[in-house]
Amino acid sequence: MIDRRYFIVASLAALLPAGASAAGRPVQPEPQTFDYGPAKLDIYAPAGAKNLPVVFFVHGGAWRFGKRSQVGSKPGFLLANGLVFVSIDYRMLPEADVATQAGDVENAYAFLRANIARHGGDPDRIVGMGHSAGCHLVALTGMRGGLPGVAALILDDTRAYDLAALSRNGGMVRA
Repeated sequence: MIDRRYFIVASLAALLPAGASAAGRPVQPEPQTFDYGPAKLDIYAPAGAKNLPVVFFVHGGAWRFGKRSQVGSKPGFLLANGLVFVSIDYRMLPEADVATQAGDVENAYAFLRANIARHGGDPDRIVGMGHSAGCHLVALTGMRGGLPGVAALILDDTRAYDLAALSRNGGMVRA
């Protein structure tokens, strides 16, 4: 069972300065980078990790920009609290439409499920989490069944998946 309190606190970790931990000590975890097909992902895992819960993070950037390294203090905070953290890249607009981006998220998740045990994560305890456009992509893929076996979705950026409001305000208009 996954304790939801970890993920609420993880959301708050974004407020910490980059490189800080919950105790205020600098933590600079180095990720291992993998090619999952259309893009790359980074796995941050504590040394000697075994069967830890995993946070699968999708960055924001209005579907047009951003990168997997834009994670602030999340990796250090989560590793210090007994979790593995994974951040992915996906192809961007206008070269890739949102359906293609959702497919990238699903491909990254499938790669993760197949390989995370080698890095100390539990493939049966993966939580999807995203920011802004990443939140939308996690919600979209998770709700349509594209993340089979996902333990939970943390959708803490509600503006990103209120598509009707985005459309009314011009947020979904291609430039």
